[in-house]
Amino acid sequence: MVPEISTALNRPYIPSSGTKLTANIDVSPGKKQTAVERHIALCIDTSGSMSGEKIERAREGASWVFGLLEADDYISITTFDSDAERVLGPSRWGDLTRDEAIACVEELTAGGKTDMYEGIENAKNSLESLKFYDETAGTPVRRILVLSDGKDKEHEPADFRDIAVDVDESGIRIEAAGIGAEYNEETIRTLGTTARGEWTHLEAAGDIEDFFGDVVEQAKDVVAPDARLEVTPAPGVELSDVYRALPQAQEVELDWEAETAIVKLPDLTERESQEVVMQIHAPAIEEGQELGEVVLAEVTLTARGEEASDTISVSYTEDNEKLAVNNEDVQLSHQQTVIKTELGKGNVEAAETQVEKMTQIHGKETEVVAEAKRETEIVKEGGRAEQNRATKIVTDDDGVQK
Repeated sequence: MVPEISTALNRPYIPSSGTKLTANIDVSPGKKQTAVERHIALCIDTSGSMSGEKIERAREGASWVFGLLEADDYISITTFDSDAERVLGPSRWGDLTRDEAIACVEELTAGGKTDMYEGIENAKNSLESLKFYDETAGTPVRRILVLSDGKDKEHEPADFRDIAVDVDESGIRIEAAGIGAEYNEETIRTLGTTARGEWTHLEAAGDIEDFFGDVVEQAKDVVAPDARLEVTPAPGVELSDVYRALPQAQEVELDWEAETAIVKLPDLTERESQEVVMQIHAPAIEEGQELGEVVLAEVTLTARGEEASDTISVSYTEDNEKLAVNNEDVQLSHQQTVIKTELGKGNVEAAETQVEKMTQIHGKETEVVAEAKRETEIVKEGGRAEQNRATKIVTDDDGVQK
């Protein structure tokens, strides 16, 4: 089954004067057609603050990854403290013995400062050196798993955005995890968001193994890497406030190719739907133009060399009964995503403002409004773990929000 998309607007009818609308684009990933070859680069902080249980758990996490790899997967390990070191060069798992890999992991020790930037650059280079994968197996799924508990004293979050852009353009996703109280939240968030992966906070050293294992296992279920939406608005139509709502609430910076806006998607993973939300400014109809249905934007999903298309359409009318029709769920989804993104950044005040607006429009008894208020209060009283959890919409096995 190939990936599919569907679109929805909060208002199917608008007045001739035009208005601002909210749109959802749902992406169904389809099913995996062939086995996936994984190229995994572990990028592990070994600075002095990682000593003790953290470095021990990092060793155990790397060892756990070894047990999840198939013969045709590739693995590399880069560590970073004051400098970056590649302790295991990119190697086909079937060409290594487990003892050889474990010996590399056992060498991990903690000491020195934190040069995360060089570590990521080293991990990126290790994956880019793998130009010899089997073309018949399709494009490999490439991941950098960054683990850090400290701050890079030489580089600002903006620097990490630049390197994450380079990583992303190479077809590599970054999964970034911060542990402890000393790491720079903005840096970890920038890495995961910019390179179309995810960012997370680990509360305890014991969570490292789960972080490594979950990412490597999920990579096995990728249906299509480097997927993207192409949104071509009609003349006079404007796009704004674009977010990825699923799998993690993240603000999107649009790329433009001529008149087409590009929304880069995380790799499509089997059984995990994705959702993009945005606002669309529909212009007033031109003088002499007839009322009726108008296409505001053409939408195309490109994934795995295949395409799926849909349109975002609205009908202009002066019928007050039709103008009253409202798909409240679409607007709530956008507002909820904005709130979750702000909470992920720790911007509680901005989230509270959005919750107040939701309450005024939809009423405090609305389930989504009540949940947004509850999450905002939890983040206000909590810390980094609560911020990270707030960015996720939890669904059951059928994709229904819990």
